[in-house]
Amino acid sequence: MAVLHGSFLSSELGRLSPFTVILPHDTVTTPPTSGYPVLYILPGKTDDCNTWLYRTNIERYAYFKGLAVVIPSGDGSFYANMASGGRYFSMITKELPEVVRNMFRVGFSRRHTYIAGAAMGGYGALRCALTYPEQYAGCIALSPVADIESYVNKEISAGNTGTWRGILGERMLVPRDMDLFNLINDSHNYSSIQPLFYIACGKKDELYTSVIQLRDSFDRSKMDFIFEQADAGHEWGFWDIAIQRGLDSIIKDGVN
Repeated sequence: MAVLHGSFLSSELGRLSPFTVILPHDTVTTPPTSGYPVLYILPGKTDDCNTWLYRTNIERYAYFKGLAVVIPSGDGSFYANMASGGRYFSMITKELPEVVRNMFRVGFSRRHTYIAGAAMGGYGALRCALTYPEQYAGCIALSPVADIESYVNKEISAGNTGTWRGILGERMLVPRDMDLFNLINDSHNYSSIQPLFYIACGKKDELYTSVIQLRDSFDRSKMDFIFEQADAGHEWGFWDIAIQRGLDSIIKDGVN
């Protein structure tokens, strides 16, 4: 595997945006003629595009799956098109895939495209896959911020208003298209194409209760998902195991 660190000039962010790419070149699988499948991993709030490399074994897992992995930077944006700042949601869902496809030998098709993340990144991955189910074959969300409205209200009560004014605007209200519960309902009602979702959370995680509510919402929608839990907290040791189990769950029939 090759690990590349670089940046691209993002028109959605109005500046250079760093990203890390893990590329197969010596994998145990035969390269697909249509290009390698690609997994986009969205970092958490305090992480950058390198954190997944040194906190997990994602490079080794990608090797055995024959996956290219692309890790952008989220900059604490919650992958929103910010009221005062960059258009991160558009960058992740539209601009970045085009840049990656133009630069690297990765697949263009939905069946070769996956998205994942933990915490803020898990929220972002779910929002991307629920909003654009036609783009992703699978989604892995580890300890995601499931109830964004409750999370924002808690942050505001703690005095963290500057960040959320920048993301949501002066009134700091969460729009419908950022609420995962609304997106599950909308996607279930209006899209016949759905990714396979893998969701995992530790039972000691402070987000666990809201993730269970998210699980129940998926269950009521009859969407295709897998949920796993463990005796763990909000921690990388759990996510390192869960990302491997998630990849095994959403990539069932090989990548060719």
